[in-house]
Amino acid sequence: MTSQSADSDELARTWDERPEIIRAFIEIRQQYEQLCSEIAYILRKRMNDNEIEFSTITSRAKTLKSFTEKLSRKQYDEPLKNVTDLAGVRLVYLYKSDRSKIEKIIEAEFEVIEIVDKVEEQEADKFGYGALHYLVNLGRKSSGARYDDLKGLICEVQVRTVLQDAWAIIDHHLSYKHESDVPKILKRKLNSLSGLFETADDQFDRVREEQEEYRQTIKNTLKSRSKFLEQETDLDTFTEFLKWKFPKKGAAAGNRHLSRILSVALSLGYNKLSDLNKMLNRTQKARAAMRAEKPAPFAASEVARGLGLEHRSYRESGSWTTSNRKLFEKYEKLLSE
Repeated sequence: MTSQSADSDELARTWDERPEIIRAFIEIRQQYEQLCSEIAYILRKRMNDNEIEFSTITSRAKTLKSFTEKLSRKQYDEPLKNVTDLAGVRLVYLYKSDRSKIEKIIEAEFEVIEIVDKVEEQEADKFGYGALHYLVNLGRKSSGARYDDLKGLICEVQVRTVLQDAWAIIDHHLSYKHESDVPKILKRKLNSLSGLFETADDQFDRVREEQEEYRQTIKNTLKSRSKFLEQETDLDTFTEFLKWKFPKKGAAAGNRHLSRILSVALSLGYNKLSDLNKMLNRTQKARAAMRAEKPAPFAASEVARGLGLEHRSYRESGSWTTSNRKLFEKYEKLLSE
């Protein structure tokens, strides 16, 4: 028997035995779709408002197939009340140290029915790497006609780091739900792996802390112009340099834009901020003339134009349009020696 035919048989059996439950589920499922979409939207907005970095926020309402599978595995007197994951939202974030901030957001925005901390519950010598699970209702802040049918409905919110999410995906495919299911030959390896995942999460937090410390060190050097400009060119020093050199402009259109121009600068030998500063000083008049004819929207664009003015190979590359190349040709005579 194929999996598809087994699913069909299961649905037919549930329909024969409890048709009123199937009808009620089909009627209410749209409300659960709306519920989890609303909760995902609120979480996404609050995460952005609080500048908390995250990977994904996804939502889903339980399908009829999944619902009937659950009914076949467990006996529920009132399935639509007893099954608490008819609506689900998963928030996958980057750094463990942000967890307390996320908890505060969830507890402020929603009415929390239950919290299950699967990391704290996990015994130290057991395999697995859990996450934080909430059961919530829409809170008082969500008021109005669009929410009337959603009040009282339960949504499960899973909160995981990227590595917790990776572990859960692998764990699901391994199909070992309990330690007693695991063959002895694999048990030690799985215990070690779950420990490595947890250690890696801790190390990512430490890397972020060191990054912030490094960025603060860069800012501190601004007190001495010569010391600041003698720093090696990397993404963090380059970003701070652009803020210093062009305080009225945004740095770039995004990190990709910034990284692309930085890569070009490094490939052309601008290994220190002082090299970039000298190049911008030499090209100042030419860039001003170009800017009067065609504005440069970002600070990184000014650097790119300076590199194009001084390096024919770069301005003739595919990075530039024909009109931009003509501007380079027109104004390169203004370059300072």
